[in-house]
Amino acid sequence: MLSMLLAIALSNDAFAAGKVTSSSVREDSDGKHTADLATDGLLSTGWAEGEIGAGSGAWLEVDLGASTKIDELSIWPGNLTKGVDSFKEYSRPRTLKISVDGKVVKDEVRIQDEVQRFDLPIDATGKVVRIDVVDVYDGGVFPDLYLSEVAVNFTEGERLKAVEKVDAFRAGKEGAKLAADFETQVLEAYQKHKENPDDMDSLAFLIAAAANGPDYLQKRITTLVPVGYRAQAIVPDQKSIDAIRKLRDPNGIPGIQMAALRALGKQQKDMRELIEIFEAYAELRGGGRRNIKAWGETGWEVGAIQGFGEPVAVEIDRYGDVYVADPGNNRVQRFNSEGVSLKQWGVPANVTNQWFGSTRKWYVGGSEASSESGGFINPVDVEIIPGKDTDTYAVLDSHARVQIFDGEGRVKIGWTVRCDHELEPKVGGEGYLTWNPQKKDLVAIVGDTAVTYTLDSEEVQRWTVQDGTPNAVQAGSDGRLYMAFGNKIVAYNADGFRYGVVVDNKILGEGFEDLDITVDEAGRLWALTDTGYVFNFKKPGKLDWKVQVSDFPLERPRFAISQGMAFITDRDRILHVDALQRHVDEVDAKKGKSKSDETDETDGKSE
Repeated sequence: MLSMLLAIALSNDAFAAGKVTSSSVREDSDGKHTADLATDGLLSTGWAEGEIGAGSGAWLEVDLGASTKIDELSIWPGNLTKGVDSFKEYSRPRTLKISVDGKVVKDEVRIQDEVQRFDLPIDATGKVVRIDVVDVYDGGVFPDLYLSEVAVNFTEGERLKAVEKVDAFRAGKEGAKLAADFETQVLEAYQKHKENPDDMDSLAFLIAAAANGPDYLQKRITTLVPVGYRAQAIVPDQKSIDAIRKLRDPNGIPGIQMAALRALGKQQKDMRELIEIFEAYAELRGGGRRNIKAWGETGWEVGAIQGFGEPVAVEIDRYGDVYVADPGNNRVQRFNSEGVSLKQWGVPANVTNQWFGSTRKWYVGGSEASSESGGFINPVDVEIIPGKDTDTYAVLDSHARVQIFDGEGRVKIGWTVRCDHELEPKVGGEGYLTWNPQKKDLVAIVGDTAVTYTLDSEEVQRWTVQDGTPNAVQAGSDGRLYMAFGNKIVAYNADGFRYGVVVDNKILGEGFEDLDITVDEAGRLWALTDTGYVFNFKKPGKLDWKVQVSDFPLERPRFAISQGMAFITDRDRILHVDALQRHVDEVDAKKGKSKSDETDETDGKSE
């Protein structure tokens, strides 16, 4: 019993003896940024050195009060009072030297310049931890070095021992009452900001609670928890985090950022995802750019395109309007002959993370991914269906869903292709639609499954593509299906009979990795390689001429042809090149050269 009391007394003495010192202290209009602020558990405060220079050579010593087994040292570098915004304003550590009781245990420790909790394995026993700043990242506004928080064994077993008194207080009568009162304050702050988004005081309350936990606990941390363990004793208030999430106000990002810097495991992953969502909402609320270049550029605004590395399918109607399946934006856009987006189809713009049956980083989509009628989840192909008076069009998305729209963009009918294959991103395309003018039906190809439909969604026939999954599909005016596989084009009958290879690298050449095919208004077959060459065929297999339409390699190009004009999608934009005119120019140039050669020969004979 005596030994137990002695141990408790020693523990309390050690607690009382804990202290923090530093090489210097910065003092400004906000007061003194003293060394002890680096161990108060709050990420909204911190130590700042005040000597001339950016902070190289500065040091911070944490006296734990007793010899301690140190498995890990956690450091929150930089000024985090306003999250990312304030982080870059002050200098922050680049290279550190760590000592325990005067003995160097880590030399030349490099920290990446990013908002983070830096967890450094130590494996040492001692009382005093010293952090020497060898080198710094210069602040963009203030030269002084800032360090927000330091903790020992933040993710290790000692974490639980350090917060036992806090847990006991929270479970007690007083703690329970304060918790209930605080929850009421959170709900009131949420309601105030929801009703009046300009009420920044209520949002600031929620941000502080999300970052540093309830204020009634913050006030007791220094008396309940020893130096070095206060950061792990503070737990972000989940109700405040939920309130910020529901408000969807991007101004709440700093609170979520700091909460993420305390979190571990799945909770940390969830916090980081929430930050992504808020950053995307901030972009959405900003309204986007107003002046998008003609023929597109990367983005979510009207006229911009987001392919995320996917092939961007393109078609052209009888009036010369260009239709683009915009996969990252979950929409179809129609551009006029001047390259201006006239109309788009899909649900309204929103934050989304849907991507080919799974998820990706949260971002702003020009249309939110939607399985509703008229909505899309990553459209992979668009196909014009010629009509007597007006054209309609069909769209296939990454969930193998086909929808047919009238000329005004109203959904006429929709269905899902029944197959075992799931479309995958970044494979060069796995889903296609093509209108067979001779058979008057629509062919959908998903993976190696080909299914023919009437425009009333009735399945006519299905078959397996013998060569596997194609990387381009086009129905010819002869009723055959032409499919690209690697460096060759293979002809199939509409019922799946394989006629064989009609075009190979003897015509297309070597050195290309991607190939697309299309037909023009006259039913002629054309091909395009990613090396920038367009091929025009008199009939499938019989080359008429070829011409280079791009001086640089194309990335996963898709194209449509009208009146000899090629519309090529590449790098989230549409290139429009008069391929026929280029061919004519080449022919004229060769004729001119031949006449010049003939003149030279004649001149030579006359001499």
